[in-house]
Amino acid sequence: MKQSRRYFMISVVLVVLSMLLSVKNPLLSQLFGSVTSIILFSGLVNAILLIISVIMLDRYMKRPEATFQSAAKIWQFVILAVIIYHLISGMLLFGII
Repeated sequence: MKQSRRYFMISVVLVVLSMLLSVKNPLLSQLFGSVTSIILFSGLVNAILLIISVIMLDRYMKRPEATFQSAAKIWQFVILAVIIYHLISGMLLFGII
């Protein structure tokens, strides 16, 4: 596997893992009792995962591969949509929206 392909795959796995650790996950509510600890855990872990995902995507874009070029251009917007999803789900949990 080429280095750039590995960076892109790591970015995809991290975004999928971030979606699994969403605030709406019922497993997190069983694991952590209070809403505050769910928000703190979910927010910190998702922030770390998405930052690493953006770094991996940036490394991929420095040495792009022809097979994933169009997917990498779209992937930037997917990461943005995941960030917006996490913000909205956190606001819904607190009852702001």
